[in-house]
Amino acid sequence: MPNDVDIVFEGFDTTDDLDDSIGISEQLLPDEQNDELVRHVLTKGVDLQEYSQQIEHELQAMEDEQLSSYEQNEGALLELDSEIRSCDEVLGHMEKLLANFKTSLGAINTDIQALQSDSLSMSQRLKNRVVAEKQLDKIIQGVVVEPEAVRTICDGEVNEKYLECLIEVNKKIAYMRVHNKQHHELKAFQEVMPELDRLRLKASARVRQFLLDKINDLRSLNTNAHVLQSSVFLKYRFFNHFLIERHPEAAVEVRDTYIHIMRHYYLDHFETYQRGLTKLERTIADRADVVGMEESSKLSLFGTAKPMARDRANVFNLGSRASVLDTEDPRAIVLSVASEASDKRPFEELFRSYNLALADNASAEYEFIMQFFVSPKARQKITGSDMARMVFGHIFEPSIRIGEVFLKTYLESTHDALGVLLCIRIMTQLTGELQRRQVPALDSYVNSTNMLLWPRFQAVLDSHIESVKRLSSGRKSKIDTQPPATVRRYAELAASLLRLNSGYNTHVVALSLARLRAEVQAYLTRRADASADQHAALVFLINSDDLLLTVLAENGFTEREEEVSSWKQVLAATVLEFAESELERHFGYLKLFVVDAEQQSDIGQISSEGLSHVASTFNAEWRAQISAINSSIIQSFSNFRTGTEILHAVLGQLIIYYTRFHSLFDKRFARRAGATAVCQPVGVQNVMVEIKKYRNNF
Repeated sequence: MPNDVDIVFEGFDTTDDLDDSIGISEQLLPDEQNDELVRHVLTKGVDLQEYSQQIEHELQAMEDEQLSSYEQNEGALLELDSEIRSCDEVLGHMEKLLANFKTSLGAINTDIQALQSDSLSMSQRLKNRVVAEKQLDKIIQGVVVEPEAVRTICDGEVNEKYLECLIEVNKKIAYMRVHNKQHHELKAFQEVMPELDRLRLKASARVRQFLLDKINDLRSLNTNAHVLQSSVFLKYRFFNHFLIERHPEAAVEVRDTYIHIMRHYYLDHFETYQRGLTKLERTIADRADVVGMEESSKLSLFGTAKPMARDRANVFNLGSRASVLDTEDPRAIVLSVASEASDKRPFEELFRSYNLALADNASAEYEFIMQFFVSPKARQKITGSDMARMVFGHIFEPSIRIGEVFLKTYLESTHDALGVLLCIRIMTQLTGELQRRQVPALDSYVNSTNMLLWPRFQAVLDSHIESVKRLSSGRKSKIDTQPPATVRRYAELAASLLRLNSGYNTHVVALSLARLRAEVQAYLTRRADASADQHAALVFLINSDDLLLTVLAENGFTEREEEVSSWKQVLAATVLEFAESELERHFGYLKLFVVDAEQQSDIGQISSEGLSHVASTFNAEWRAQISAINSSIIQSFSNFRTGTEILHAVLGQLIIYYTRFHSLFDKRFARRAGATAVCQPVGVQNVMVEIKKYRNNF
């Protein structure tokens, strides 16, 4: 300001005043305290007035500079303003266009929503129509019967085409019955149901008559029922299934008619077959053909000799009879061929043939019944199997009874244990075959047959056991050292029973055989004890045991069989006893002296004279006695193997006793080795060398 005057106070200290002025300024300018520039000025003590003027000059310069710049750019700014106004007009126009476009889009969105709603409605209606069409199609397919099918069912020939039409009609009937409750209000159901029922009755009547006519064709004796079953009945089995489901009364009539005719069909055939088989039977054994039969000839009431059996060779020996168990030959006996050849056969072959025919026919008939008389639905249930068994039982009951009577007649008179056991094994094979074929209808027949066979087998073996018990031991006189016929009969029977029990291990067979073995052993012991000649009795026992073991070995049995091991133990004990007896006969003095001398407590108590006497006696006759032993064994035992074993046993015992004698002799005369009064015994080695000469005599 021009009027402002600078006042300067010289000679005064203005520091405090400055501070005071600053403080006053801070008080006067409270809003500027926060300004860093003002605060800096106040802090440094700058003259505010001068500083204010400086600031004003700077502001004025800047204003002038800005005005000058504005003046220089005035045209550009005006042009920029014009452009801004132009852009504002364009943006306003665009705003109007966008507003109109938004309005159009809103209208289009409304149209799209309407179209979408219409599309969803149409899609739902289409789905409903498709579902309705499917349901109506099922109903139409399940209700409508083609006129051609109706004409065929009512008037057409009963053939394969009729079968196809009947299957189609049955489907319609099944559909109507399943859905009747659900659609009973439909007019189509109300109209079609009575017509289908009349069509069902018409079809049932025609099918019933067709089946009855075919069943009546089975009455002819020359008709092969199995061929007719496979070619006609199984081909048209749906006819019967239709009757079972749609007309049970007619199905029962068809079933009963079939049962009646087939019952007589099988009865006639099996009765004829059984009579023909009976004529082919060859008797194997009678009441007297037992193990313990007496050796004397059997005499009849008038004193003439009675034949032992018609086929005596096979009474106790199985021979080739076991071939009847050969499962590789499934053929039954053809009566016409067997009758022309006059081929007589044992009962087990006839029994097997009858049961083969029964099993084959029963298997085929049971399978036919399951397919023809049991509907597919019932076949999967227990009731279907029960129905098949019931029909089968009515048909085959007479034929099964014929088989049981056939067997009973044989068992009442037979005494052939092997034949009965063969029949048992045949039934075992039959059971396995029926199980493989899954035919349970003959289970009761198999059980009843086994109930007949096992008691009779036990009774026949009991008769053999009793016959051995009744055998007398004979008078106490000279005994025949050769085995009696009883031994051979028993050996053959035992070997045969073991063969038939191999692979089965039936306890009843093993127990009965053990009882028979015990009685035979007791019989042989009685015979031996009754003999006055103990040496001959031992020979008799050894020959008998050896024959038994030989027969068993020929049939392939070893010591693993209880029968073989038992008899071998008996034979070993008897051979040892015979060896002692034979040694007693030829070298009794040696044996007696050794036994007595070994009982002396002091070797000095043994008589030197006795030793000398035994030595001299042995030296004089030992070669002759060994030769006598060899000759005796050769004469007593014809079996090379057994004779050799017995000779070795006897000579072995001789070496044992003579070695013991030599030991006693050496001990007693140990201090008198050079004495000449004592007879020196033959050396043990010399005796052994002599014995070796007889090793290969058999």
